[in-house]
Amino acid sequence: MTLTEKRSRLDRMVRTCRMIQRMSRVRPDTYKSEVYYYELMATYYDRLRKAEEEGKFIAAHTVFFPVEILYAMDIVPMHTEASTIAMGLLLGEQPSLLSAAAELRLAPEICSAHRALAGAFSLKFMPRPSVMLWSNLICDNTAKSGELLAELSNNCPKFFLDHPFTGTPEEEKYLIEELKDLISFLEVQTGRKMNWDKLAESVARMDHHIQLYREICELRKAVPSPFYSRGYLEILLADYWYAGQPEATSYLELLRDELAGMVRAGKGAVEPERFRLMSLFVPPINLTGLLEEVFKKHGAVSVVEPFFTFWREGRLDPSKPLESIARKLYMIPERRTMYGPLGDGTIREIVELAREYKVDGAIYYAYMGCRHTCATIKVFKDVLSEIDVPVLTLDNDLIDPTLNNENEIQQKLEQFFELLEDR
Repeated sequence: MTLTEKRSRLDRMVRTCRMIQRMSRVRPDTYKSEVYYYELMATYYDRLRKAEEEGKFIAAHTVFFPVEILYAMDIVPMHTEASTIAMGLLLGEQPSLLSAAAELRLAPEICSAHRALAGAFSLKFMPRPSVMLWSNLICDNTAKSGELLAELSNNCPKFFLDHPFTGTPEEEKYLIEELKDLISFLEVQTGRKMNWDKLAESVARMDHHIQLYREICELRKAVPSPFYSRGYLEILLADYWYAGQPEATSYLELLRDELAGMVRAGKGAVEPERFRLMSLFVPPINLTGLLEEVFKKHGAVSVVEPFFTFWREGRLDPSKPLESIARKLYMIPERRTMYGPLGDGTIREIVELAREYKVDGAIYYAYMGCRHTCATIKVFKDVLSEIDVPVLTLDNDLIDPTLNNENEIQQKLEQFFELLEDR
């Protein structure tokens, strides 16, 4: 594939974001933060397009990689999972990506997000990276993907960041040494030195971001709850793209202020609010519009996602940037169920949050390609049933639209809301 063809795909992604942004502006019920979110997406992929044109250093990386380090070294990041998901969603490329993955002989049981990104790299739909960076956070698929992506990128230089499973002092020291090795690797590959002042600034902003996440979560406790259900996916991507960067600060502060204004006015995301839901794992990306429509019809809203948007206690110290980055990697919500042992504290937290957020029911999006999350379904169902919170298990696939039967999913949701209505 020529550079012009790849540029065309990135151009189309940017144009699609701009179009959605324009359409969102004219809708009277659109949040200003949602409009700005599409600006963030467009800017991210426009910068990536320009970086390839200008021959800049591009670092492809998997999910939860510490991009604060990349920004501090003026390296252009390319989030592999988020980028291929965005390409599939904005351009409808899922069939092409998954077909290419099948040609690579990747089994259908493998996570479709990772099959899709392997397909994207095989088809050369994304820019060729200068380096490939990956880790074992958050799952086995992530740990395996980086090696394959580097191979598909003409065996570009690569670095694997090894995360210990628990946060003992010894393991945190080990992780800090891994981060030092990462920086040394990047300094050799780029010919640049780490800008430690810039990294400290990024850590300070990230600490502020985490506080903003907590404020947003607190505002969502209000009855009625002010945040639309699909919005938590936007929060995730803002962090994936712009962790520790001013763009994420602007987005999160705008969202926080909008939600605070709605709470003061007694206004909810859906009116009237009838059902408050806990969301467990991620819904099928291509059906977010359908889910939002069904939720709105029944006056339902997701008020808490324990393992994606709920950050526990903890602060970051800009005077100790590497230690803080290591600490953040232990603080991210997804670790609690997808990495390492499932502790009693995590199970208790589900019960506490269900009570704090006045949850009427929970939906477990059982993503068939994820062994980690599906292994916890019965545990979570049992513990929530003890406090009389019913759980709907909704089998789906995160990426593959052929495995998401819209009629079946809608029917199951309708039946679940009927059950909640009869209680």
